[in-house]
Amino acid sequence: MTKGIRLHKEFGLNPTTSTCIVCGQDKNEIALLGAGYKGQAPMHMVTGVEPCDNCRKKYLEEGDGVLLLEATSDKKATGSLMVITREAFERVFNVPVPHRRIALIEDHAFQLLQAMRPKPKEVSGC
Repeated sequence: MTKGIRLHKEFGLNPTTSTCIVCGQDKNEIALLGAGYKGQAPMHMVTGVEPCDNCRKKYLEEGDGVLLLEATSDKKATGSLMVITREAFERVFNVPVPHRRIALIEDHAFQLLQAMRPKPKEVSGC
């Protein structure tokens, strides 16, 4: 038998509405954080790494991409993210693409990938 959610002493179930980690839009989900969140939960917050249905379809299914989340050495996501193609993921990491196409990568690897991005071309003045 599971114990269930531990209620927050002051805020009870301590609910929040989940937002998408990619676009920040409401996911139409309610998360009951209880005592797992210190203080009163904000009205809207990212509660997990799974993107909304629109972003999943746009970036991970139709776009054939893999969502990379920057993580610290203790495996906590920093909030920085990028999407790369499946082909690029396999070439760079030399491992199979994760089932849900979401991967945590160490912060130094994330920074190296960001540095490899093409720089925007400068437009000459008139």
